[in-house]
Amino acid sequence: MLDNDQTHGRTGLPVRDRGMTLPELLISVSIVGLIAAVLSSAIIVTFRQADSTQGRINVARAEQSVDTWLPADLASTDVTRTDLPAVDTDPAATPCGNCGSIDMSGANALQLAWNTTVPGSPPVDIVTRVQYQYIQVGAEWQLQRIECVGGNACTMRVVLHDLEPPSDLSAYDPDLTKPTWVLDVSAPEDPAELNLSDNARRILVTINGGGSSEGAGGGANTVSLTAGGVQTSDIEADDFTVPAFVRAKSRCGGPVSLVIDDSGSIGGAVNSVVKPGVAAFIEAFRGTPTQIQVVQFSSAARAIGPGGGWHRYFDMTKDDEVDDLKDAVNSALVASGGTNWEEAFFHTLKNADGSSASELPNRIVFFTDGIPTVNRSSWRHSWDPYYGYVFHNGDAYIDYNDGPYSYSSGWNKENGNAFHQESFDRADVILDDYRGIDLIFVGVGAALGNNVDWVQNLDVYNNRFAPEGPKIEYTGREVIELLLTDGSLTAATPAIYDAAAGEYTNPDTADLYIIDTFDATAFGAAMRAAALKDCGGTLTIQTRLPDGTSVGDEFVYENVEYRDDNGDVVPADARRVTTSAVFRTGTFDFEIPATVDYFDVDVVPQELETLGGYTPVGWSCRAGATAKPVTDIPIPSSPWTGITVQVRANEAVSCILEVSP
Repeated sequence: MLDNDQTHGRTGLPVRDRGMTLPELLISVSIVGLIAAVLSSAIIVTFRQADSTQGRINVARAEQSVDTWLPADLASTDVTRTDLPAVDTDPAATPCGNCGSIDMSGANALQLAWNTTVPGSPPVDIVTRVQYQYIQVGAEWQLQRIECVGGNACTMRVVLHDLEPPSDLSAYDPDLTKPTWVLDVSAPEDPAELNLSDNARRILVTINGGGSSEGAGGGANTVSLTAGGVQTSDIEADDFTVPAFVRAKSRCGGPVSLVIDDSGSIGGAVNSVVKPGVAAFIEAFRGTPTQIQVVQFSSAARAIGPGGGWHRYFDMTKDDEVDDLKDAVNSALVASGGTNWEEAFFHTLKNADGSSASELPNRIVFFTDGIPTVNRSSWRHSWDPYYGYVFHNGDAYIDYNDGPYSYSSGWNKENGNAFHQESFDRADVILDDYRGIDLIFVGVGAALGNNVDWVQNLDVYNNRFAPEGPKIEYTGREVIELLLTDGSLTAATPAIYDAAAGEYTNPDTADLYIIDTFDATAFGAAMRAAALKDCGGTLTIQTRLPDGTSVGDEFVYENVEYRDDNGDVVPADARRVTTSAVFRTGTFDFEIPATVDYFDVDVVPQELETLGGYTPVGWSCRAGATAKPVTDIPIPSSPWTGITVQVRANEAVSCILEVSP
């Protein structure tokens, strides 16, 4: 028998069993249930959002991968052609008859084709076809880029991985089913609809990253590109930040060619009118994501700046290149020689061998004071080769003088001083290959009111060898208009000049500026209006270091609000742009109505937690050469500030945030 100490402990009292009371048990069960409910909800939400998050990541990766290839392929494709065909979305299509070891069992999502002209006698056209193939490789679905040059020599690279499989794999036939759930192509079925004045940008390619948000991968999970270049439009700019290859679509930016007549008839106005006007044109783009090429022409032509007279674009986001271009123009422009329109457009759009330039402008602004008097058959630089033909749609047209009658006889003989119709026709032949480019013509001088003799039936296309018809008369202005509009005297939109204000009132639609005399105010206004057709009413943001170089890391800016000149808030969603090593500028567009003088625009840097490696130095803004005042917007508990700046319809504003690492 145990003693008292063994049974009851040292106190001699009964020992209590250490369990839980009923209230304690009920509370514990309730808390455990609550925690389980929260955890299960979090897990469910996480799994539900996983595919949407993956979709956005796929889109970011797609934009990085596809940006390397698809924009260039689209830009190379002349979508107005029907003989290749240039665009093929037949899922059973192949780029060439034999691609060797490359697996062609997948579905064609998009096939593009274009000609490359190889110099020779005669020149030879080689067809390049690029196919974007949707195919299963092992357990993975891929998008492959397959390139075939001249019917053979195929190459393949994978541009997208981990794509969505067909919804019903058992019923999927790659020869019959377009993979629109991954890459959807929208283009007019009627080839005639493609021959538009929008640089052939009617092909829209939409890439889907997958995910369930906004309707089975739609909306926030897609990225769109169009023929002629990258035009990202469908991703919400704040959907994700890393990686953030996202930028707001802007109408301002891209390559622009300014073609300047400095023939002898301009005389002293080249210094008092033309040079200041060209400088105003260049300055209007300062700070915008625009590249400018200036081509000067008289009897011969050349691109101003380094490059041997061929194709030199200057970057308007870099102040030193803006200044270099202005200095080069000031030194290069003189007043001498005849008027060679063919040379002007040849050096703007062609290489020395007659093939298309590798970089073509989105817009050409063409200034002349008269009608064409000479052409490339007899007038060009000594270093500029001539092959005895001009190009049109890949065909070589031999010299006109080889026909049954001659342009160079009688009253229409080329003498360098009078209108020469062959010279007009040769310029028209070149320009007809590039009618998709936006054209703005500026004609200046009293001579444009003089009549010239025009030969009917002397047409370089269908009626080149037709009997010569009776002469009619056109004014110099009408000759300019005929070239601009491809033969119409009613299709141009004349600019309307407000002499009292010294400005043009319809720069957003005008494509023909005619100025009777060399008036510096009117010419300068015409140059600024032509420059600001797309860039007027825009605000471009850059992030720079103290030495003027762009910051490589991402900076996010939000246009949180803007107000009209009465202080009333304009209803609009907040918009964001991102500057980075890839995209050095971000641009906000504003549609400013004629009844409003300006908008007060607020821009504030975002995601400040990512900017710990930098210290703000300050903001500066300008519109061309003119400084713009800014008002700081303090950010509580932060050294960073936003700004308020005025933006008008007739100016492109550029703002720089300078930071120190």
